[in-house]
Order: sequence, then structure tokens, then C-alpha cells
Amino acid sequence: MKAVVLWLHLIGVTFWVGGIFVNLLVLMPSLQAISPLERGKLLGAFLKRFAPLAWGAIALVVVTGLISTNDVIGFPTLFSFNTLYGNLLLVKIVLVVVMILNGAYLGFVLGPRIASFAPPPGAPPLPGSGEGGRPPGPPPELLKLQKRMNTLSWVQVGLAVAVLLVVGLL
Repeated sequence: MKAVVLWLHLIGVTFWVGGIFVNLLVLMPSLQAISPLERGKLLGAFLKRFAPLAWGAIALVVVTGLISTNDVIGFPTLFSFNTLYGNLLLVKIVLVVVMILNGAYLGFVLGPRIASFAPPPGAPPLPGSGEGGRPPGPPPELLKLQKRMNTLSWVQVGLAVAVLLVVGLL
């Protein structure tokens, strides 16, 4: 049974952390190839497909992590702060909670705000308003949100690497 729980835990971690890396190293740079307003449309579509899978992986990681923690040291020992293993496990848990909160902010707050700037499906092209009929530039708020998303995505990667380093010490 312990082997199955560990296997499920690793599958969840692989999907969750792998998704973070794909988001940052593939999706975010690819967004630079399209207009800032179209980025919102793509991010909205990506979040609709990826978010349920990511949250399912997170739930799997949390549930299997709780089972493993109870099997290995038990919850009372975890909070006694008298073993190196328990202390490292607490550091890992805190980092994971921060990752979950950061991911929730990215997925439930920033993503929808960025997607809200996208033109609705079937909308006519934006009229030119600049010199030579160029389309207007993206709203400054959109660029600010996109920059924040990029920064917090890097924070997410840093947290994931920190968790993996702590796991290496366990």
C-alpha cells in the first residue's frame, strides 16, 4: 500500500511541477509571438483546460502526502519539532502551501483578469487609432498584469525547486 501511495504522490508532483515548468518555459515565451490582447484569449483557453488537471494533481499530492506523513512519522511527531526529518518535512509543507496559494492567485485572480482584456469571440478587429492606421497599444494595466504573472510564475518555479531540494535532504 505504501508503494502505491508513493507512486500516486510522485505522479501528482510530476504533473503539477511539470505543468509549472511548461507554463513558464513554453507558454509564457510563446505568448510574445501574439498581440497582448490575444494573449488574454490564449491564457483563458489554457486555464480552462489546465486548471482542473492541475488542481486534481494538487489534491492528489496533498492527500497522498498526508497519508505518507502519518505512515512515516505520525502527525503528533510532526509538530514536536524534535527530529531533523520532522523539521524538514514542516519546511516542505510550508513551501507547498505557499505554492498552492501562489498558484491559486495566478489561476483564479491574475489569469481571469488578463483574459478579460481579450476581445470577445467574433468581435471585429480593433480599429486603427495611431499613425498610419496602427492598432492602439495594449492597455498599461494589461501589460502590468502580464508582467506580474511572469514574475509570480518564476516565483512558483523557485518554490518548486526549493521543495525538491528539501525532499533531497529528507
